[in-house]
Amino acid sequence: MYEYVKRSEYQPVRLELEEIIRKVHYYMRKEHDLTFQHKLIGSGSRHLVTRIKGGNQGFDFDYNFIIPHPGEGYHWKADVIKNQFTEALKFALKGTKYSNPKDSTSAITIKVIDRNNSCISHSCDFAIIYYSEDDDFNGYYYLKNSKGQNRYSFEQRICSDDIDEKIEVILSYENGWNMIRDEYIKLKNANKDINKRSFVLYLEAVNNVYNYLPDDE
Repeated sequence: MYEYVKRSEYQPVRLELEEIIRKVHYYMRKEHDLTFQHKLIGSGSRHLVTRIKGGNQGFDFDYNFIIPHPGEGYHWKADVIKNQFTEALKFALKGTKYSNPKDSTSAITIKVIDRNNSCISHSCDFAIIYYSEDDDFNGYYYLKNSKGQNRYSFEQRICSDDIDEKIEVILSYENGWNMIRDEYIKLKNANKDINKRSFVLYLEAVNNVYNYLPDDE
């Protein structure tokens, strides 16, 4: 069963990650002349940090590294970008407790391992994305590692429709935030897909709560 992590425990980790990201910005500007934005996404951005009670995987955060659109007629070399950010993270992690960055299907993962208790204390996933310049496309391109094919590419992902507007409506109810918290932890406990990331479950929780709201008409 999942439990919520207290702010007093996860906030120092978030501040530590922000310092690591600051060093990634420095490295990418200095070594590759590339500026980007970063954004904490999903459940972590809403202070809904969870972990399995008594488990060994700890809690996690999800960030997007948002690179600029390459420009009309140009494209990013996905494998090069992935390697550059991996190098930058290795530089930023020097002197910290974090393990070396690990490449996964849609992110770069770093972890702090508690060796005394043989468990992961906490981790963070960094996805690399850029937004389309097409106003008709409601989404973005994310860097994907097609494991088994040894191929990196930027793939389209559609954004959840009107998620911010839905949250605003939910929060207009007196118990709105607790409804989101209760639905999110319920989905976490019911989830059987180990590849489904926390921020996806958070979006599902918001959509479910929104659809449960009474019809005022």
